[in-house]
Amino acid sequence: MIGLKRGAVELSDYKSEWKQLYDIEEKIILSKIKKYVVDIQHIGSTAISNISAKPIIDILIGIKDFKELPNIIKILEESGYIHRPEASNNERCFFVRGTENSRTHHIHIVQWNSKEWNNKILFRDYLINHDEVAKEYCNLKKMLAEKYKDDRNNYTDGKSNFIKTVIMNRKEGL
Repeated sequence: MIGLKRGAVELSDYKSEWKQLYDIEEKIILSKIKKYVVDIQHIGSTAISNISAKPIIDILIGIKDFKELPNIIKILEESGYIHRPEASNNERCFFVRGTENSRTHHIHIVQWNSKEWNNKILFRDYLINHDEVAKEYCNLKKMLAEKYKDDRNNYTDGKSNFIKTVIMNRKEGL
């Protein structure tokens, strides 16, 4: 199953069904906004086998042109996705799916091949290919989840240095 109360931090063991749930959602999204999409990827910990994750499917959508965001926002909102402008910025447009008591999907729309796109893909792929680093990340997440059960912002902030270090080391070829 997927879904987590908004703001809560709770980790689940990896479930193979997460990939299938991503595949279903990808098809739904592409049926709505395919003409704007360059690439769409399953990211976040639910995309990495054998590590714990918040049971929320993270989806990264790379688009051609941010000028198209008003059209994309309208289409996705009409399709049941909730636009979160307060969680968006100049590099990312953020949507959620689900209710306040059961958020099931996070959708991150970014400029394809931008720094934001490349960093998210690089981090995911690095963890997929480096079990020891993935385990280290998982242990950090478990510690943070215990400490910040009802504080998603601090949980997320607590992971940021680890993520930045992996990305920086990877770019430097370490």
